[in-house]
Amino acid sequence: MQFQQELSNYIRAGYPLLYVTALEPERAMTSIEKVCESIEGGISCHQWKVTSGWDLSNEGDDPDEVFDRIGRQANNSVSILCNYHSYIGENPNPVLLQRFMDSYFTWKAQETHRTVIILSPMFKLAPELERFFQTLTYSLPDTERITSIVDTLADGYKELFTWESEKHRDRVIANASGMTEDEIESSLALSVVKTNEETGKPSIDADVVMEEKAKILSKSGFLEYWPYPEDLSSVGGLNNLKTWLAEREKAIFSPKAKEFGLPQPKGLFLLGLPGTGKSLAAKCLSKEWGLPLVRFDMGKVFGSLVGESEGRMRMVLDQIESLAPAAVWIDEIEKGMAGAESSGTMDSGVTKRVFGQLLTWMEERPKDKLIYIIATANEALSLPAALLRRFDALFWVDLPSEADRAEILRIHLSKNNQMSEEVESSMGRLCEVTRGFSGAEIESTVHAAMFKAFNDDSERVTPTHLEDAALTITPIAKLRREDIEISRMWAKERCQFAQDAELVNLESLHQDRVRMIQSRSINLN
Repeated sequence: MQFQQELSNYIRAGYPLLYVTALEPERAMTSIEKVCESIEGGISCHQWKVTSGWDLSNEGDDPDEVFDRIGRQANNSVSILCNYHSYIGENPNPVLLQRFMDSYFTWKAQETHRTVIILSPMFKLAPELERFFQTLTYSLPDTERITSIVDTLADGYKELFTWESEKHRDRVIANASGMTEDEIESSLALSVVKTNEETGKPSIDADVVMEEKAKILSKSGFLEYWPYPEDLSSVGGLNNLKTWLAEREKAIFSPKAKEFGLPQPKGLFLLGLPGTGKSLAAKCLSKEWGLPLVRFDMGKVFGSLVGESEGRMRMVLDQIESLAPAAVWIDEIEKGMAGAESSGTMDSGVTKRVFGQLLTWMEERPKDKLIYIIATANEALSLPAALLRRFDALFWVDLPSEADRAEILRIHLSKNNQMSEEVESSMGRLCEVTRGFSGAEIESTVHAAMFKAFNDDSERVTPTHLEDAALTITPIAKLRREDIEISRMWAKERCQFAQDAELVNLESLHQDRVRMIQSRSINLN
């Protein structure tokens, strides 16, 4: 296990202060004890908890007295302080801070060497102590360990339960990734109980495991399981993007791709105007490829304490890595990384360091694990080129063309059971009146038209309802014309275009809409 090897190296190298973050502290404790047993024939290991003192003896439970006890431990011993971050994190005790700093050099000396480990599920450390501690993360179980847990439970029901197929077993294992061992065991047990109640026969349901993982992810506030029921057929337009994705899908899931020497895909960056379908494409892609979709909110990573943001990012990246195979969606990434270039003067470099962690991970993450990153942004001018190079492709998603607008209208009208021959025969006029609209604005037009039809006691939406609704909407292409033109110029030199039609002429859009509105008013009068 990588954690055990890394910890062993630090202890043998004489590091006096270590900080271990672990979502499973009890299992981490066992792992630390095993490392101590393996070093030079075994070194003594002691643990302290405020509830039970040293080594569960109910003696020495005062946080202020731990230093005296550590000083009496044998040379080269290890002392684990459970959840001691409560005393040296936020609003720390200044006496304890000073004692750690004074003890650092004493414990580092060869003749009096000690290793003190703070073990906690979260990283909280006062700024004064940051340079004295080396941090480690007790990783979540890997695929081999998850497989062992799943197979052990299945063997316990082997007289009543058999796998439907190897694919069924693989899906359960994949869905359990990103969970602690306790959480995996509990979700598998819950699945057995639920299936036994529903069918009278115990089984392991991959969907139940995924549902439990979704609840766990939502607790952290950083990652959110985001199941989406529709595939790319529900996305209007974007034909170039769809063609590119279809080529990659074949390479991802074909065993021949590896034999051919194709590299593991890294991810996709979608840049474009709000409402043009970037987020929808990201969500539908996961369904199209059969990958669970996890949304990563980068803005929530940043904390107020020194080292807290970096610690959170390490934990999140470790959790993402254990989710493989999966699609990770980072929506509006430019907001999460705002100010990275000027971070040194704005926030002591925190944003830049967190951003650097993400870049390093994207470049060096294990190649045998499929983590497909889908990042979306409304503008990329503030994002460094180093980030954009981490993706397989950059696509600019522009306003939909006439053909795309027709397709988007049909999709939303059909979803709401409002498509008719009358509307189809007027599609040319409807595409004209919605020129310059984003996909989201076309959807709003359909909804507004439905309200108009309902108030008119009509059986369904008519072309007149759609035209009247469209002329009440001011498209973003009009409100942000200058910004859009700047982004388009940037994208022309750096991005592939998600659609191959000519771009909507924004300069003439305003005048054309004024004429349409005036004409409509005359007709109504």
